[in-house]
Amino acid sequence: MHPDTYYRLVLSRVPNVGQKLFRQLIDHFGSARDALGADAGALCTLEGIAEVTAAGFADCSAYEREAEEILHFADAHDIELLCCLDEHYPHRLRGVTGIAPFLYHHGTTDFSNPRSLAIVGTRQMSGPGARQVDRLLDPLVNFSPLIVSGLAYGVDAYAHRRCLQIGLPTLAVMGSGFQHVYPAAHARLARQMADQGGGVLTAYPHWRKPEREHFPARNRIVAALSDMTVVVESAQQGGSMITARMAHELGRPVGACPGRGGDPLSAGCNDLIKRGKAHLVESGEDLTALLSWKGAAAGRQRRLFDDLEPDELQLIDELRDREAVEIDQLRLSLQFPPGKLAGLLLGLEMKGLIAGLPGHRYRLSG
Repeated sequence: MHPDTYYRLVLSRVPNVGQKLFRQLIDHFGSARDALGADAGALCTLEGIAEVTAAGFADCSAYEREAEEILHFADAHDIELLCCLDEHYPHRLRGVTGIAPFLYHHGTTDFSNPRSLAIVGTRQMSGPGARQVDRLLDPLVNFSPLIVSGLAYGVDAYAHRRCLQIGLPTLAVMGSGFQHVYPAAHARLARQMADQGGGVLTAYPHWRKPEREHFPARNRIVAALSDMTVVVESAQQGGSMITARMAHELGRPVGACPGRGGDPLSAGCNDLIKRGKAHLVESGEDLTALLSWKGAAAGRQRRLFDDLEPDELQLIDELRDREAVEIDQLRLSLQFPPGKLAGLLLGLEMKGLIAGLPGHRYRLSG
């Protein structure tokens, strides 16, 4: 940890001090500690500091308590502090405006991964939308990219889970602090990601609850961390369309998966493609071609349906070429005892060969 970290944290908590001003203050005064000790007259000589901002430096006791809380929580919960001035700060975020001076990370994410991709979309993901995520991610296994998303219901959570199933590292960017994982139903998923080569990142200290105005900033980090942002399903308005717009503004390519005309869940993707704001993307092979990913990263190749037991193969055959099958239909057709069927379904889902859908329905992955 940098010796000035505590004072840097205090400085980052002063109202109106964003990353640009944070850097200016430390460059000008030599350290965060000296910047905090400067009087109003000295502060106002810097471009970007108005009297109201300078007045916030008069009494920093509240910000000092916040910094102490942050350091204590980070130490107790294995949270990594990422300061924009540090060498280990994610290189894709350097020079990107509108991002807080400090980010908070839990997990084992490799931010230096040469390949990264954002997968985003609607919270009301359809069955075909889930299959589309599989078609995008499964061919990427041997390239080992970092998959970034937002932990939300629908496409985000499905993409994170699919990554865990097939062995890709995945990072969730939250719009809240670590005491308020949002949605709360995905807290276990977040822990699994942190344990399996990925993690969770946020720009908010641990006590901050999710608020509407936090999510555009969250979306900007998702876009900035990714070499390409892909929208799987989206209406014409929504968070994933904001992420696509931010990626476009950052000069990063955007992909969109086409859908049926008149389908509200396809309207946003189709509009991005129609207006030339996104590449038409239908498969992982499209992504590797667009991003010029050559060769594969070190790692094992995933072989579907190898080394399965006869009962597992029988279950697979029941799901083949079908959109989704209810568990009761499987029980009738296979005549397996309920406990045995549940165990087979769980095992195949853990292997990434089938996907569970709402309503106790299942389908093949891919």
